[in-house]
Amino acid sequence: MKKVVVLALLLFVCVGSLLAQENDKQKKKSITDSLFRIDQVDVMQKKKRIDLLGLDVPLRFVPITVSKLSSQMLDRKGIVDLMDAVKFLPGIVAKDKQYGQFQQFSIRGQGSAVVMIDGIRDERTLNNNVPYGDLAAVESIELLKGPAAILAGHSAMGGVLNIVRKKASPDFSANARISYGSWDERRATLGFGGKLVGPLEYRANINYSTGDGWREVNANRFSVYGVLGADLGKWGRIDVTGSYADDDYTTEIGAAPVMPGDMFYVDGDKPYALKGERHPEADYREVYNDFANNYMKRKVWDMSVSYVYQITDWMKLKERFSYFHSDLDYHCIEGLSYRTSKDPIYKWYYYKSENEKVYVDLDTVQRGNAARQNPLNFNPDHKNVNNTIELTGKFETGSVLHNYTLGWTYNCFDFAQYNGYGDGDLWGPGLDALLPVRDPHIVQGWWDTKISAVSLRTERTHGIYLHDVIEFNDKWKMMASGRVDLYSRKTSSATIDDGKQKYETKNRKEWKEVETSAFTYRVGVVYFPMPELSFYGSISSYFNPVTTTYSPTVMYLDRKGNEFNPDEDGGEVFKPEKGYSTEVGVRYTLNEMVDINASVFYIRKYNIVKSLGDTTVLVDGVATEKSIRGQVGRADSRGFDIEVVVRPLSTLQVTGGLGWSDYRLREIAESGRFSKYKEQNKNVRATGVPRTTFYAYADYMIPKGIFKNLSFHLSGNFKDKVFRNIDNRLYDPALWLMDAGIFYTIKNHVTLALNVNNLFDKEYFERTTILGKPRNYQASVSYTF
Repeated sequence: MKKVVVLALLLFVCVGSLLAQENDKQKKKSITDSLFRIDQVDVMQKKKRIDLLGLDVPLRFVPITVSKLSSQMLDRKGIVDLMDAVKFLPGIVAKDKQYGQFQQFSIRGQGSAVVMIDGIRDERTLNNNVPYGDLAAVESIELLKGPAAILAGHSAMGGVLNIVRKKASPDFSANARISYGSWDERRATLGFGGKLVGPLEYRANINYSTGDGWREVNANRFSVYGVLGADLGKWGRIDVTGSYADDDYTTEIGAAPVMPGDMFYVDGDKPYALKGERHPEADYREVYNDFANNYMKRKVWDMSVSYVYQITDWMKLKERFSYFHSDLDYHCIEGLSYRTSKDPIYKWYYYKSENEKVYVDLDTVQRGNAARQNPLNFNPDHKNVNNTIELTGKFETGSVLHNYTLGWTYNCFDFAQYNGYGDGDLWGPGLDALLPVRDPHIVQGWWDTKISAVSLRTERTHGIYLHDVIEFNDKWKMMASGRVDLYSRKTSSATIDDGKQKYETKNRKEWKEVETSAFTYRVGVVYFPMPELSFYGSISSYFNPVTTTYSPTVMYLDRKGNEFNPDEDGGEVFKPEKGYSTEVGVRYTLNEMVDINASVFYIRKYNIVKSLGDTTVLVDGVATEKSIRGQVGRADSRGFDIEVVVRPLSTLQVTGGLGWSDYRLREIAESGRFSKYKEQNKNVRATGVPRTTFYAYADYMIPKGIFKNLSFHLSGNFKDKVFRNIDNRLYDPALWLMDAGIFYTIKNHVTLALNVNNLFDKEYFERTTILGKPRNYQASVSYTF
């Protein structure tokens, strides 16, 4: 495979070179050797238009806070993972990254963020099984903050992250890049595009990467991306996009677990370690992964067709159809544990209750946990169809100009997860393997599983929306948007007899269906006291369908705490979770030398479903135990973010971004029968996300002299402490890391680069037991035709 990829790259480079030479003969040289174009390192380039709104208006006319990360910055820092890229977007943080490349993001303190690809939401985002591939074909990454239901539909509370891929262009361009880094990480990327024949334009990207990875955690990736586009004159424009990725990931099951309780020596009852602390004698550089049996593979392909027809000078029709199919195979032991006993056969113990001791073997770790279904063998299969039609244009009412988009979108997400971790699905001598904490022997025998069941889910959404950006005059602009979503979800399950990823209809249970609908809005104004300065404010809403289905063993309480009886035949049990956000902000731009964007926000959520304990009720005269679930939870988030870009020289750019948010679970409603089940926690800070994030980035090129075309960059990232347990005050400490890079460009074509991450070799933990990467490097050679 490696040889094939290398040969393909060499072939494309040779062809691209010939095309480039012919193209260069037809062009005049437009850049002098002594001039450095700052857009080569533009980290937070101003976003002139917002693709998601479909409106042909400048960003500064719209009361939405937007951050953008350009492909130039990704290239200069050698960033290939979305988890690393979002560090340079204030207001968003990466959450869990475990068991391979499962990823989640939090925007402004909210839960799992919706991620979109070219404006089409990726439904896998909300399922925590999204191993995003490389960023080789990415043109930019956009972060739109605040409730974005009018843009993305349901579950978009804090905002949306939109990944914009490269488009076809008539201008010829080509670039190739190879790199080598720590832990034998190797990458090769090729991109090229231009005129093909007649009106046909194209763009293509190929990427391949492999390596060992820090602590043997790595990703072997191969991806192909292509676009064909054509201007059809009076018949409009058509673009066809397709991509394919084939990735293999090493799973990450962690290092020595934390203490299960306050630990004491049996001999002398002396304290050893506190609950939640890391193992005092473990080496957290050590790897306990089951490399002989664990694997995680993903294949995904997608295609889309978009057509734009200019009806008149002031109206156009847009049609877009997209489809993706993702198949993930996951075969892994998750987590480690310590052996325990009720008898004093081990050297340590903790108190499970006041009079009950649990004895623990802290010299040995066990793969998996007997109390859980381990190992895990599941194969999610995702299919998504989206069709969107938009009518956009302009019209005037008197002296007021309206920029509108009227649209309809249909989305169908089919999810089938084939599972192989039930009774009788696991076998082999490697199950529940024991390893010494110090100097473990990794290979501990084989194990295998078979598929025995499948979980099924289909979600369908129809969304109808209208956006209008209203221009009253040079000083006042307004945005008014509304959207109605009709949402339905069907769930079921089936057994599988032959162990294959296919089920018989006769083995499937009856479908359970939930249907709901919601109206969401966004309204805001923008004021320009002067052309360079604007103030904006907005209010917007959000909804998240609650997909609970009826169970006779549950008591249901509405948002006022009163008991109600849902439809036993299916349908909606709880109303959608809802919320709203208010925001005010300011933008300032001075002659492309200074860009400032700052905003303050408040987000409110309600209708959150909470588990409230158990109760005993009489059913047909018989005492029956029921659990209690009530739609009585509330939460809010408040904070601010600011971005500053300063260009004091044409060869120097300094960028900084600060985000602060405080997300809290508030006191739940107190009324009706619910009052006696009232929770004790009234003002609980959320765990898993930091309050404060900050980044700074500087890039400078020497324009003249003997070191002409030599450039440097320096960046730093700060992440506030992250609480793991509020009650015990357990948290991962705050972290500040710095990176640096040096580049040398030869005759505007060849660039030699060296990036060093964790410049000062700081020891830190990415998560509780996962040791972060020490100082590491990436050296690369790139050629631009």
